[in-house]
Amino acid sequence: MSLNDTIAAISTPVGEGGIGIVRASGPAALGIAAAVFVPAARGAKTGTRPVELELDIEERRFYYGRVVDNNGGTLDNGLLVYMKGPASYTGLDTIELHCHGGALVLKEVLAAVLAAGARPAGPGEFTRLAFINGKLDLAQAEAVIDVIRAETASALASARGRLDGVFSSKVRKICDGLVDMLAGIEAGLDFPEDEVSEDAGLGAGLIEAGSALKRLIDTFEEGRSLRDGVRVLILGRPNVGKSSLLNILLQEERAIVTPVPGTTRDVIEQSVNIRGIPIRLMDTAGLREALDPIEAVGVRMARERVAEADLILFVIDVTDFTREDKELLDIAEGRRLLIVANKMDIAAPGTVEAVVKTASGHKTVFISALTSEGIEGLKDAIYEAAAGRPFGTPGHAVLGELTVSVRHRDALTKAFEAVGRAAKAVEPDAKAPMECVAADIRAGLAVLGEITGQTATEDILDRIFEKFCIGK
Repeated sequence: MSLNDTIAAISTPVGEGGIGIVRASGPAALGIAAAVFVPAARGAKTGTRPVELELDIEERRFYYGRVVDNNGGTLDNGLLVYMKGPASYTGLDTIELHCHGGALVLKEVLAAVLAAGARPAGPGEFTRLAFINGKLDLAQAEAVIDVIRAETASALASARGRLDGVFSSKVRKICDGLVDMLAGIEAGLDFPEDEVSEDAGLGAGLIEAGSALKRLIDTFEEGRSLRDGVRVLILGRPNVGKSSLLNILLQEERAIVTPVPGTTRDVIEQSVNIRGIPIRLMDTAGLREALDPIEAVGVRMARERVAEADLILFVIDVTDFTREDKELLDIAEGRRLLIVANKMDIAAPGTVEAVVKTASGHKTVFISALTSEGIEGLKDAIYEAAAGRPFGTPGHAVLGELTVSVRHRDALTKAFEAVGRAAKAVEPDAKAPMECVAADIRAGLAVLGEITGQTATEDILDRIFEKFCIGK
């Protein structure tokens, strides 16, 4: 991409709406505004007179008028606002045309803007300009799309914090400490005649940096769950209460509940917020030898979903725990799994002990989908399995500090390993050359720079911004 280009795109969702926005940003933005917008005279209902916008327009003020094509024909009545760079989202001159939110009118307005000298923006190109011009670092830029896609209040709070730079500041603080340590080492290497002593606190500083990195790495499960959600599969043999459990978790009648085994014949999916984590619940056909072709398809799909699920709720009937239940557990072996022992409202004395004994060491939650007994405890268990810590315990109060992406986790892990090597190299009995210590610290700084964008390659940037929508 070239900073000499002026890019343009529709920045509001496709479809009908009260308002639609066409945005253009770049050196020619103001000239394009002059070409496609005719402001209304004061008190007039439509644009009536040409104005030298490049001379007269004030930034951050809305102007009402007509949007016109290159022949002067009216495309729509709307508003124009101008944001002068660098005090804009992209850091470059930016205009926005606020029009009626119809798909066709916005398409025509965008065509006029392109004809006046802009080129179509690519996915995430406005935010990429903001990164290039220092308005956001790379971790903050990635948070933009997370704000847009957040499904729960906790996920939104986490994304907002990262957009505000909370996570980035944690990474930069670690980098600052490593840079200071590296400077001390290099001073000793460059001027050995000055007898610059090796800092006795170097080892402690490296250990502290490693601990800070580990703390960020350890937040990944919770952060990823908040951002991406968790796919939870409800599994079990027929008629153990899977659909009843789905309905009570959703608080709506989403699945048909009957005493007839095999009622659920496909995979039912629905999203729900459990303790702030977006959960994608999947209710499956009961696993058994199917009695008809339609049910057989549902059973096959259920088996396929086992491999896709982040967490499996294996539902059993506490009044009828069978050998078939034990055999079905083998299908989910190696997966993250909770046993949900249903029908506690009619369980006989001693049932709990019997189920626990045969649950193969898996965490078991006892519930009644009929009376709602144990449902809150089940929600707590789902949260703990997803977030890696019990619900309600002191955790990561600042959600913006959470590590949410695999890219960030992998970079933090590589930095942790590099800092760990450096820490071992400065142990009293290691006798490693300080050049090796410096090399490991540099390696750690390089991968941390990929998080904030200081050392990110064009390939990394392309992979990140291609996930954005056009217009953002």
